This record gives sequence, structure tokens and C-alpha cells, in this order.
Amino acid sequence: MFTLYQSNQISSLAEMLVKIQQVNPLEDPFEPETILIQSQGMAQWLQMQIAELNGVMGNCDFLYPTTFLWQQYRLLFPELPKENIFERSSLVWRIMRLLPSCLTLSEFAPLKRYLGDQPNKEQYQLKLYQLSAKIAELFDQYLVYRPHWLVSWEEGNLQAIENEIKIATAAKPIDFDLIRADMKWQSHLWQQIVSDLQSESDEQVFTTSHRAYLQQNYFAKLDDLTETEKAKLPKRIFIFGISSFSPLQLAVFKKLSEHCDIHLFFFNPSEKYWGDSVEEKVWQKLALSHKISQDDLDNLLAEQRNKLLNLWGKQGRDFLAQLIEFEPNTMDVFVEPEENSNLNKLKKQIFSLENDATITDLTADNSLQIHSCHSPMREVEVLHNQLLNLFEQDSTLLPKDIIVMSPDINKYAPYIDAVFSRYNTGNRDPRYIPFSLSDQAFTQVDPIIHSFLQLLAMKESPFNAEELFDLLEVNAIQTRFGFSTEDIHTLRVWVRNAGVRSGVEIEQPHWQNYNSWENGLNRLLLGSSLKEEQGIWENTLAFGDSYGLNAELVGRLASFIEALLAWVNFLQTPQPLAAWQQAIKNLTADLYQENAENAASILLLNNVNDQIIEQISATHFSDDLQIEVLALLFEQQLSQHSQQLNFLVGRVNFATLLPMRAIPFKVICLLGMNEADFPRQQQINSFDLMQYAPKKGDRAKRDDDRYLFLEALLSAQQMFYISYIGQSQKDGKEMLPSILVSQLLDAMNEALTPECKQQLSDEVEVLVRKQPLSVFSKKNFTHPRDHAYNAEWIIKPTVAVQDFLSEPLTNESVASLELDELISFVQNPIRFFFLKVLGISFNTYDDTIDESEIFEMSGLDNYRILNELLTINLAQQQRFFAEEQLKGNLPASYFAQIATQDLIGKITEMQAALSHYLASESRILSVNREVELERQTLTLNGNIANLYQNEVVLWRVGHLRDKDKIQTWIYHLLLCAYFPEKTVKFYYREGEQVGVLSFETVSQIEALSQLSIYLNAYLDGLSQAQLVIYDRIEEYLKGDGTNSEQVLIDLAEKDERDGSYLHRLLAQTKELDSQAIHQRTQSWFSLMNQKIAKGD
Repeated sequence: MFTLYQSNQISSLAEMLVKIQQVNPLEDPFEPETILIQSQGMAQWLQMQIAELNGVMGNCDFLYPTTFLWQQYRLLFPELPKENIFERSSLVWRIMRLLPSCLTLSEFAPLKRYLGDQPNKEQYQLKLYQLSAKIAELFDQYLVYRPHWLVSWEEGNLQAIENEIKIATAAKPIDFDLIRADMKWQSHLWQQIVSDLQSESDEQVFTTSHRAYLQQNYFAKLDDLTETEKAKLPKRIFIFGISSFSPLQLAVFKKLSEHCDIHLFFFNPSEKYWGDSVEEKVWQKLALSHKISQDDLDNLLAEQRNKLLNLWGKQGRDFLAQLIEFEPNTMDVFVEPEENSNLNKLKKQIFSLENDATITDLTADNSLQIHSCHSPMREVEVLHNQLLNLFEQDSTLLPKDIIVMSPDINKYAPYIDAVFSRYNTGNRDPRYIPFSLSDQAFTQVDPIIHSFLQLLAMKESPFNAEELFDLLEVNAIQTRFGFSTEDIHTLRVWVRNAGVRSGVEIEQPHWQNYNSWENGLNRLLLGSSLKEEQGIWENTLAFGDSYGLNAELVGRLASFIEALLAWVNFLQTPQPLAAWQQAIKNLTADLYQENAENAASILLLNNVNDQIIEQISATHFSDDLQIEVLALLFEQQLSQHSQQLNFLVGRVNFATLLPMRAIPFKVICLLGMNEADFPRQQQINSFDLMQYAPKKGDRAKRDDDRYLFLEALLSAQQMFYISYIGQSQKDGKEMLPSILVSQLLDAMNEALTPECKQQLSDEVEVLVRKQPLSVFSKKNFTHPRDHAYNAEWIIKPTVAVQDFLSEPLTNESVASLELDELISFVQNPIRFFFLKVLGISFNTYDDTIDESEIFEMSGLDNYRILNELLTINLAQQQRFFAEEQLKGNLPASYFAQIATQDLIGKITEMQAALSHYLASESRILSVNREVELERQTLTLNGNIANLYQNEVVLWRVGHLRDKDKIQTWIYHLLLCAYFPEKTVKFYYREGEQVGVLSFETVSQIEALSQLSIYLNAYLDGLSQAQLVIYDRIEEYLKGDGTNSEQVLIDLAEKDERDGSYLHRLLAQTKELDSQAIHQRTQSWFSLMNQKIAKGD
């Protein structure tokens, strides 16, 4: 008996299922119940419902329909293999083996053009596999939805199919020559597949495996069952929450119902018949083809049933029509929705097949929410905020009552984790919402799986240092080679400083790669026994940091690189299947240290490895396999494994859409409802013949997604929440949501009563809540409906009016001061205050290793080499550049010669200018002087280097900066005050010329007075930041100081190294005293500018 149960509430269907179990239990208590489902999410939810209604849940087999049907076939035909010989995954390899021999035939010319006529080319096998996979997928669809076509092809009858397509396309302009050409090669290839299978299979196995024959054989068997065979059949089958079957599957269930009870529970949106509901565009097409008049069209549209059901219900409508054709016993358990919320009013319209305007107040409740955001991160932040609002409004609502779904949960996973984990601080923050992330692909979240796929893709790897360190971040690889986290950090610094970037070997065609791993490892290993200053040995320059006890750590890195190189070399040539199988087992054993945490991941890799090889071998495909194909196979197989959904008690569940369809929750939220992402785009094969003759029951992803969206709306009990990226982050430009969201908005708009529309000034703004770009936007804290809970983003009034450290700090008095510290203070008093007084540093160390070899040297590298060249004589230059090249600091190939000549050219003039000084010995001038200040006596200590007789000579192989002027000026003041017979000069490069900075002599009194200004400012700077213009000083002092604030802002923006300190101070300062800043800058630097020697 086949019984159809219908309800608009899936929970009512679950109650009916349990009631059947209670009223009519199976005779054998040990026989399991057979329950067919379309997702594990539905299985878990139904288990919980059965347990709650029955008090216990057990002895139930939850199966997918295809799995169940194949089990039933094998019960009656025990000769059938465990897997169907027509299984798509097996067809791929059979096609790969057979297709190349078909390419010589004229009908296969299009395929030959695609593949190319050189089978030995690098990408040929990969293209052949991808094409074979597409063809196998298509033939699998033919087996399910057009089995009679395949039978006709096997009989050599193409005309029947051609006639069928001609009838279906009679009113369409179709190139039938193209269809006929596709039909020819497909039919020929199918005949080859069938012949191949028949040659290696028993006739009975073949005919019972072939879906086109299987149905009639199975039906015949069911009509002639022995008592033993009858006993094998299930006594009862529940089909729960499935929204579509192929006609073939449904026919099998109908036939099976003659021998056992089949109870099909169908989630039906309406209690009324809606099998004749049609989209408006279908009627319009009929009007355009003159099959109905425009007047008739207007009348039909006026009488149309519910608009949303017409738009989204095709899959369910076709399935319902198929079910009704079987004339099953029917039992209805519909529940009429109450119209107590705007969401339920829409549900009631769908339930009653109406389009009435029933929403009188759109803002009366939050049951329907649509949010337009700027990014996935903002979507998740807004969601978190709205959920907090819900919990505040409804004390009965629990996290487990909420499901959040997205078409691509992997895309949103990092944002979900960042936002929802933010308040999980251990302090029991009330804003923390417990959550669980499910359905994430192992390839995305499992470090073992992710790194394994990286290893498979290393055939063409440039061996970038960053790529290898990504692998070393995997704990199992670290442990396998004996590395600690600290070791990895140390090695990263060493590898970077040793000049390693990318590439394996030094010797390359026509050039040497000194940024290679070979050169870097040679340097590191040699450095364990030699020091860098000992020079070049065997064309290698030792790396100093690895000297002595560090040799063992370098050795472990070399072992890791050696293992990778052996693997990459193995990848270079195609290998037999058995060789790949063993190589991958060796790879997992050699690179990963197995432990309790990762054992399941490593087992999964080995199991998938065995499954792939067994599957290919079963089809007698014996060609050597390229790694590109094998890597794609592993990625496809491993992508099917994901973190399964668990309805964890007390948690908000995040999952993909499909496993959760039709499951009721109080609150259902959909993220990522963007125009391009949902419904999913379906790429139809150009050679798919079904597209020309579609039939009721054909599977279409877009129709499936439309019905899924409808099920989600109907399953939301209290709130249906949608968000999408509706505003550009760059310019705020409006972006369209999914067409389904637009259709929902249209339906909501039409459901508004005239009175409601009059009350709304902007319907769109009310229907769609446009969220601001940032979490700290003022709108988040002032909007009546979207009030934020992130109080930490609010700058409190008491803080806003308070200047940065408005009260001076109390510090211990100082009796002495180092000269370098004074210079550092005067050069940048803001940076000094943060670093010296507050102990705060905003500078971060970037340990990223550049990936490409050097073709053009950076400004920093140029400066460093020029600075070292300055003190090297001509005889030493050749050795210097040889060492720089071995360090990997010079550009590759002949670019090194160009760079060398360029560097020498840049430094020649400066070397000439300083040659007199550099040829003689320099001395150090010690300073130890007490300076009498008004508040105290301060001792100034320090050394002034580069004293040549009576001249202090400073230099910079770059342009002159204000900080250079300040250093030279303070030296000048000290010399004038305490060493009047001595002078100071500063040499710098001005383009190709050499510039010299010096100052006119100042009196001892004037020098001490200026020094006292700096020393007093230093003492003040120990308790409060001293705001002063410390760069572009001369230009600033030409003005009156009214632009001081803007100058400081510009300075903060342009100072890449230290601007963050000034940024922080300005952000927390309410008002700047421009006049005080100008006066301070004048007192510090006016005299300096006045005393610059003329001509400098």
C-alpha cells in the first residue's frame, strides 16, 4: 500500500510517523524501521523528534533513496556487485580508456579539436579526464531520466530520439545539425561502453545493473517472488521530507508498495490543489506565440494563485503531480497558519493560494527581516547584533532554536568564528552566543588534508620559502621532523636572512639562482662550522647565525627539504597506479607524525587513496597517471567529507542550506543571498540533449534552490532573516540581492494594505534595512530598530573631551642623560614618549619572505650596500660584491652586473669627497659635562664618533633629512660649547652630486642656551608628550603656525615608519594649541635654520 501524508508543517508529519509506529508496530521487534531521507540533517532532526515523542529512539535505519534501492536490487539479484557497474565514478575511467580510440572517427571531430591531436602533451590527460567526467555525468543523467534513449542507442535507433527532440523543439529555432552531430558521437561512445561492459560482465549482471533494464527485471521479479524472497523485503518503508524523485525511482516505490507498506510524508505548502500553478512568464510566452490572446492572459494573471508558490514551487509542483498520478491513499494533516505576524500572513497567503493585501503595519514585528550589508564580515556582525536583540526581547528563545544557513558556509566560517568567539573571554560576557559550525569541507579546515593537497600540487611549485613554511606550520609535520614552534620562528628568520626566496638549485640555464634553497642551505650548514667573516669557502659564504650549536636545527631543516625534493622529483613523470598508491602511503608516513588528534585524518587519506586506486583498476584503465589528474581526484573525493551537523544543545547552528531544508526552527537566518550566488548557476553541457526536450521530474539546480528557499521561509516559526551584500565597500553603490529576495520583496510590497503604504515614506528602506559600512558607525547606536550592543565602540563624552594624557605623568627624576637619547628625543619627541616613557611600540616585524628572485633592488637594500661600499677601497670591491651575490642580495643573472656598476657609479663621488678622511684613522670624542638648568643640574654623557683631527665627519648615502640636520646641529652646539676648536660636517648624496651641511659658529653662551632648551624639553617630555613639528621644519616656520594641526596630520600620514605614534596622539586630543606648537618649534629650530652655513 502506498500512502501519501501531506502537511504544511514538517513537525506534524513527524508526529504522524511516530503515531503509525505506536499504533501499528512491526511484528518483529528486532526488525529495524526503514526511513528514507535526503540529508543527514533531516535524519538527526527526525531522530530527536522520535525520541521526544516516543520517549526513546532506536533500531531505525536512515538511508538515502539510491542506497536503499540498490540494496533492494541486490536482495533479489545477489549476483549484483556491491557498486553498480554503471556508477558514474566508474564510467569516467571506462570513457578515458575508450575515448582515445574513437577520436579517429569523423563524428568525434569536435572532441578531438578540444583535446588536441598530441596525446603526449602535458595537459592532454588532464583535459581527457575532465571531458570524460562531463560525459560520464551526462550518461548518468540519461540513465536516471532518459533510460529509453540509451536502449534506443544500443539498438542503433537514433531516429526515435531525434523525433522526440523534434516534437519538443517544434516552436524553437534550433540548429538540428548540431543536435544530430552530438547524438552520433554520444550513441557511438555509449555502444562502446556497453560492449566493453558486456565483454567483462555476466549477462545477468549486465542486464540487472543497467537501469534501463533493471526496472523491468525488478518488476518482473516482484511479480514472481518466492516465500524466501518475500521475507527479505522490508515490511514498511517511511519516506520522509524528500521533495523530488526521478520518475524511475518513483515507479519502483509504487511497484514495491504492492508488497510492503510505503508511507511518503510530503511537505506541502498548501492544502489546496496547486499543481496547475504556473509562473507569469510562462503565460507571457504563450501570449507571444499567439496560443492565447492578451485579454485571456490578463484574465489568467488576475486569477493566478499565490505568486511566490508560482515562482518557487516548480520542483514541489512537479513532484506532487507525479504522486497524484499514482492515486495513492492520502491523509492530510494541514495546520492553518495564524495571522499573528507578518511572516505568518505571508505563510497564510501561500497556504490559501491567495495574494491578498493583509499586512497593515510593516514595523509591528521583526518576523521578516532583510538586511543589506557591505561585506560578509558585516553580515555576520549585523546577524550577531540582531540575535542579541531577539534574546533580549524573548526570554524563552534559546540558541538551539536558531539555524543560520548559507550557500557557501566555508566562505563565512572565518567571519563567524571571529565575531561569535569575540565575547567568549571566560568572563561570562552576556553577549557571547554559543555556536557550532558544521558542513565545512575538510579540505578547508583540516590542516592534514589541506597540506596533503598542497603536496599533490607541488609538481610545478617554484619552491617558495613561504610555501614551505606553510607546510611547517602543520603540527604533524613539525613533530615528524622534531621542530618546535620556536624552531620554526628561528628558521624563518634564518632563511630570510640567508637570502632564500624560491627555486631549488643554484645552477639554472644561463644564470645562477643565489636565492635558491641549495644556496641557502649551503650557507646555513657551512655556518655551523665557519663564521661569515672568514670569507668564501667552496663558492659558499657561511651564515653567521647558524654557527656552533645550531647545526642540528639546520640539519633537520635540510632533512625536510630533502624529503620534499624527493617527492617533487617523483611527481615529474606519470606513474602506474600501484606506484602512486605506495608513494602516497609513504608520503603520509614520512611527512606526518600520527597521534590521537590526527589519526582520523591520516586514516581518511589512506582510505581515499585505496578507494581511488581500486575504483580505477576495476575499469581496467592501465595507463600511467599524471599527478594533475590524481590531485583532482583526491580533491573531489576529500571535498565530499565535511564536519557533520550536530544539533548541539544550547548552540546556534551554522550550516549549508541543503542538509537543513524543511527543518523547522523558531528563527531561520540566511546569509549570502547575493544575486550571483543564489540560486546556484547551472552550467549545462553544450552537448546535453535533455536541454532540448525537458520533461516533468527533470532535476534542475535552480528549481531545487527556489524550492529550498520556499521551504526555508515556511519552516521559520517566528522569524525569517535574510542578509546579502547590497552595498559596495568602495563607493557605496547599490548591489542587487538574489532574484528570490527581490521576488520576496515584491510579494511583501503587494501584501501591504493601501493604508500601510501611505504610512511609509520609503517602502524600500523599511523593507530592506541598509546597514552602515562599519561596526562603530553612529547609526548603529541611534537607529530605533538596529540598536547595537557593542558599547566598546562608543567614545564616551568624558573621554572625548579629554586630551591625550591631559595630566602629566609622575616620573623619577634623572641625573644624567645619554647624548644619543637626547638626539632621538629632539628628532621625534612623540615617538620617544611612546617608546621611552609609556613603553609602547607600534612597529611590527614583518617576517614574510619574498617569493621572487631579485631583478630590481629595493631602496633599503640600495642604501645598505652603498653605505658599506663607502668604506671599501677599490681592491676590496670585487670580494664585497662576490659575497653580496652569494648572500642572495644582488639581482639575478646579468642584472647583478648592471646593479653593481650602478651602485659603484652612485658612490664614486661621495667616496672621492670623503677619501681624505677615510684614508686616516678616526677617533672618538667623549662628552661628559654637567649642564646647569633652572630646575636641576643634568649630566650629559656620550661619544661622538668619526673625529678626524678637529673635524667630526658624518655622512649618509642618501638625501639629507631633517633628522640628519638635527643630529648635526646638536653635535655643533656641543662642540661650540665645550670644544670650540672642533667643527662638524655632514655629507650626503644629492642626486649624482655630494652635498655638505655645516653650521656657522655660535657663541658658547648661545650654544649652552640652545642646549638648555632641549634638555628642559627632555625633562618635560618624560611626563608629557611634546608636540612639535619635527620634519619639513624650514617650510613650516615660514608660516604663522595657524596650520599646525594640518601639518601634524600630514606628517602622520607621510611618516610610514613612525606616523602611527602621532596618529594615536592626534586621535585622542580634543584641541591642539597651534600657537604653542609654533612657538615650541621656533624655540627648538629657528636658530638651527639661521645658522646653516651659506652654500650648504
